[in-house]
Amino acid sequence: MQFEEFYEYTILFDIYGNLLSNKQRDVMDKFLNLDLGESELAELLGDSRQAVHDAIAKAKKQLGQMEEKCHIAKNFALAKKKLTDAKTFLKETDENQKKSIEIIDDVIDLI
Repeated sequence: MQFEEFYEYTILFDIYGNLLSNKQRDVMDKFLNLDLGESELAELLGDSRQAVHDAIAKAKKQLGQMEEKCHIAKNFALAKKKLTDAKTFLKETDENQKKSIEIIDDVIDLI
């Protein structure tokens, strides 16, 4: 899995992970957060490598479907980009707007 795809699924798992089955959530948590491979997961969980592979594939599919329906990650990224753009614009147009920039920084950090 490429870094961009790994990062995307990490974000989706953070948002929608609690909606997965217990097994899928456990496998994805260890796969994404502990960076364990399928063979390592199979050994750790006492399951076959194929079962782990299937659980990961199914979880990834479900996470993608949830994002297609809800757009939470997409909207979150868009809001962060817009706030970052607004901050840049404020810096360029008026240095006296430091309080606005601080507020935007706080919102960006929350996101």
